[in-house]
Amino acid sequence: MRAVGPYACFPVGLGAMNLSFGGAPSRAEAIRVVHAALDAGVTLIDSADVYAPHADAVGHNEALLAEATRGRDVTLATKGGVIRRGEDEWLHDGRPAHLEVACEASLRRLGREAIDLYYLHAVDDAVPIEESVGALLRLRERGWIREIGVSNVDRAQLERAASVAPIVAVQNEASPYRPGWERDGVLAWCEAQGAAFVAHSPMGGWRAGRTAHLSGLSAVADEVGASQFQVILAWLLGSSDRVVPIAGASRPESALSSVAAASLRLTETQRRRVAGAVAESAP
Repeated sequence: MRAVGPYACFPVGLGAMNLSFGGAPSRAEAIRVVHAALDAGVTLIDSADVYAPHADAVGHNEALLAEATRGRDVTLATKGGVIRRGEDEWLHDGRPAHLEVACEASLRRLGREAIDLYYLHAVDDAVPIEESVGALLRLRERGWIREIGVSNVDRAQLERAASVAPIVAVQNEASPYRPGWERDGVLAWCEAQGAAFVAHSPMGGWRAGRTAHLSGLSAVADEVGASQFQVILAWLLGSSDRVVPIAGASRPESALSSVAAASLRLTETQRRRVAGAVAESAP
């Protein structure tokens, strides 16, 4: 288990975004995906208010998770601070007034007394991060959220956020397409402060198909009898005990594959080879 604030979580979490975007499974199948993950031991599920099939369906993913996790002991994380216009326009809104409204709506959709972990989804360049995180601190004091996280931040932004409120989790991309993620200071901050580094998009999001064909990665996968995706998850998990990858899934089999990756151990030589394959793929 790995610590995410006060929560003891299975080393790999479920990223629920794929259950609500284009090509998403049916609602019944999506619920089966969540149940498969939970039954296999997953205890952390990640969502956001903007995870939805279209801009007019804000909250779709949160409502789905409320149904799928009813009566289950699970840590639910969600995010606010991004708004969606049309299909492809994503805007950052870190105004305290917006975050209050967004958080209240998420709380209502999730059907919980309080949100376990609430992230500032992205930094709004027009609003000092101290103001955005200060709003989350007030929501915590109000009892709407239990723990505060920040997402898609650099080290300087993280330190500014932490000067205002206790930050228990940082959700940043850690993938072959974010070279140096483990050396940019954010992971080091998490290790020093005892915060979780929640790694999103471990296969590079929409670039996952390209990642799966990295020759060096495929060779290691063949050696350990695992998929390329499982090898990437194992590589991330071996980077630090503060790292908790969240793996997306749209089929129960994919969720189970991610769970199995938590028990995969790579040798130091294999880790170096994976790192080499990752470096070769970097833009």
